[in-house]
Amino acid sequence: MIRLGCAVRVLGKPGLKPYDTRRWQSGPHLSVSLAYVRDILHYLHKADIRMYRLASDLAPYITHPDFPEFHHQIDEALAELAHVGSLAREYGIRLTFHAPSHVVLSSSNPALVEQGMRTLNVLARMLNEMHLGPESVVVLHVGGGYENPAAALERFCRHVDQLPPETRQRLALEHDDTTFDLMDVLTVHERTGIPVVFDFLHHRLLNRGRVPLDEAVDMALRTWPTNVRAKLHLASPSTAARRVERKNPVTGERFVTVHPPLLHQHSDFIHPFDAIELLDSLRGRDVDVMVEAGGHDIALGKLRQDLQRLAPHLAAEVAGAPGRAVEETILTWEEWAGVEEEDGDRVLVVVMNNPRDFEIARDEGWYRIPVERAPDMVAADYLAFYLTKVFGPERWSIPYIAPVRRYRLARRRELLPEEGDHPRADAWYYKVEIGPLRRLPHPIPSRRLRRVTFIPTTLRRLLEAEEINDLWLGPTAQEQLYKALIRYRVPAVQEPAVGEGHTPYQGGIDIPCVDGVVRVLIADEEGAWEEDERTVILVPPEKVLGQLDAVVEQVLDRVRERGDTKPQDAESSLPHRFR
Repeated sequence: MIRLGCAVRVLGKPGLKPYDTRRWQSGPHLSVSLAYVRDILHYLHKADIRMYRLASDLAPYITHPDFPEFHHQIDEALAELAHVGSLAREYGIRLTFHAPSHVVLSSSNPALVEQGMRTLNVLARMLNEMHLGPESVVVLHVGGGYENPAAALERFCRHVDQLPPETRQRLALEHDDTTFDLMDVLTVHERTGIPVVFDFLHHRLLNRGRVPLDEAVDMALRTWPTNVRAKLHLASPSTAARRVERKNPVTGERFVTVHPPLLHQHSDFIHPFDAIELLDSLRGRDVDVMVEAGGHDIALGKLRQDLQRLAPHLAAEVAGAPGRAVEETILTWEEWAGVEEEDGDRVLVVVMNNPRDFEIARDEGWYRIPVERAPDMVAADYLAFYLTKVFGPERWSIPYIAPVRRYRLARRRELLPEEGDHPRADAWYYKVEIGPLRRLPHPIPSRRLRRVTFIPTTLRRLLEAEEINDLWLGPTAQEQLYKALIRYRVPAVQEPAVGEGHTPYQGGIDIPCVDGVVRVLIADEEGAWEEDERTVILVPPEKVLGQLDAVVEQVLDRVRERGDTKPQDAESSLPHRFR
């Protein structure tokens, strides 16, 4: 069976960051990155994706010579590394790294080589501390040829031999598209024993010996131990025109020119006939193929769809449900381009149930989340606190926020020793260490009494929100429909995904009516049915985005059947009539 994987960034679910991206001034930490990885693993498991490339910056600034305070992050996150590794094994997801471009073991510069070796040691140690098997590798390139490729290859081999055994056994070597082709790295394998990752696009761009694809794949696969699944890379060359901004040296005026594509750049999606060519050479083998495309997991889902349609004989050999990530995901351009990801820190809204927990957060600087009941998205750069009815004038609102420092795993008895006889004393919790609580400029109210659990959102949404409904990072189609209903003066309410463990149901959008509730779910199929006190409507996301007015009218018809919308509480400014 052939398994497909994706790399670093995930697009199929809003709010998933690949690592703690905060700058050094904000104190990023490996434990926060691991919390994000934990969230990504839950998503990949549901999307039936069984290989994932971790971000090489998982431990921020860990080898930076100017920031020694970041050098001990692995020792500070051993339990969290083991937890993520255990989850990956439970879900059957292969985790790997790709060494960053500054790792150049072929260099003659001792300082550059030393820095690269430190980075490899760190990446390998993280995999070791996750207790992952030999299939979890750190992929690297030989590096530059420096006008003497033979000497560069020799230096690379010598420097590899100088690495600790626990690092060296994690390495896998990939040929490139400019200097060292497959035959070159096969000579390195013969010298060092490092297995070779075959790259489909690189072989097309640099293949001096004109080695046929089938032969090239066979040679690369034979370099892997028999008990380890070989790893390959699949990418298609970009065919999109490039926009290049230039500046007139005389007038200073900026203008844009259009240039042909660079073939070594990856396309957003995999050309299906590239995939068919490679996968046909892999029939009958148990291997893993990393999809390298700008669309990441969305491109992987699209490839599954394409194979089902164009090459069903190969689709049968590829693990995973066809097209699942594509069918459930429609993105705005900003989400696709990563605008919101770069521009908004992540926030997790949590519930503050009693004054004692508030005192712990304020005075001791931590908040606890039970591991067994944690939401699918637990990682964040900030926690925001929803206060329940015991908090007097601030009840049923979000008035405070605090920056996240670290995530730690601890048993309840360690966190609350005075409650040693508690029924869950031995249960595991995420201890989220936080900075000082800060009051928001405007507390965010809940305009309808509800059971709030966890709400993942962004800092930008939090600061701009007028009420809790404005916070949800729902599917794009759901959000578009919600905003349209609000424009029609319908008091719609976005509900979070709730449920025990990791089998939540999607709450969608609720509209309280005089005679029950109308609930709208964004789903793959279309339909509707009546329950005693609820009308349920299923609407495909493509219909919402393509026929929004018709969908709104469909929903309004159902609301009218239930006696129009129910009057809101006194705090709400929305009327209950919309006709």
